[in-house]
Amino acid sequence: MSSIDNQKIFEQYYQAEYDFNTTALKEEDIDGIKELVKEKRVNYALAPIGEKIFEWIAEQNADIHFELVDLDSDKIDGMLYIPRSGLDKAYIILNTKKPLINQIFAAAHEYYHYIKDYAQIKETPYICNFNALENVNEKRASRFAAEFLLPEEALRNEIKTFRKRINRTEQSKLTFEDYAAISILLTVKYQMPLKAVMYRLYEENYINNIEEYIDNYNFIKDILKEVKIFKRPVEHLYSNKNHHFDVNSLIYRQMKNAYTSGLVSREEVMQDGEMLNLDMSMIFDFFDDIKEDDEEEDDTDLIDTIREAWGNEK
Repeated sequence: MSSIDNQKIFEQYYQAEYDFNTTALKEEDIDGIKELVKEKRVNYALAPIGEKIFEWIAEQNADIHFELVDLDSDKIDGMLYIPRSGLDKAYIILNTKKPLINQIFAAAHEYYHYIKDYAQIKETPYICNFNALENVNEKRASRFAAEFLLPEEALRNEIKTFRKRINRTEQSKLTFEDYAAISILLTVKYQMPLKAVMYRLYEENYINNIEEYIDNYNFIKDILKEVKIFKRPVEHLYSNKNHHFDVNSLIYRQMKNAYTSGLVSREEVMQDGEMLNLDMSMIFDFFDDIKEDDEEEDDTDLIDTIREAWGNEK
């Protein structure tokens, strides 16, 4: 970490593991959050954002800076740090001991604190200390992060698609196993924590007994990690490597953008990579990613794979 070096700050002020249960929020709170999400997601519509959140936040405001901090505790997700009075800067601190999927949620969570709380506190030296999970403002931030990463309409469309794939009518009730499968699919597609996905289903009234899913959380998560078709994206999301702030990875992202935009050919990218003595495995990786994105997904195969794994374990 380059800009902030006081380890005591992070030991005293932090955002502990997030409370995804925001059902205690008032209706006006939820309505306000949904409107804010629509406003902020205008350029993304309903498309998954996932790990693009880091670049998106940086594009929204040049005064927001990210810091990756290797904290002693793996119980800390992140925090919003405002250095001193009168300085129009804020730091979103992410704990590198947490997996990337947690860092994605933490970034969205702390961004809410920035856009909603910063104006009130920038005149006073302040570190956002929201480690008390019963704090209503903390629940607002968690609800914003969940809605931002998986909006209500996107969730509704995903449920409809799932029903069609398994030949269920609107009137037929989806089972516990069905919603477990949906949770796994959405965790991978929208790159948000499995538990947060479960609570999104609960918040939008698709499931009633959230305790049943939380009681089986570890079991469902184990299946998520065992499904072979998801092996690569799941390993990526549950590693603690975040290359989005690695200066050395910038050139790879630029080369990928140039290729996907049609500015250069695959052969030219390969030649440039060899000439610059770059890690060719990273270049092959982004070609593989592009190929996977271009291929039409067979959701039926994904669903069958998940449900088969579930049935074998039950």
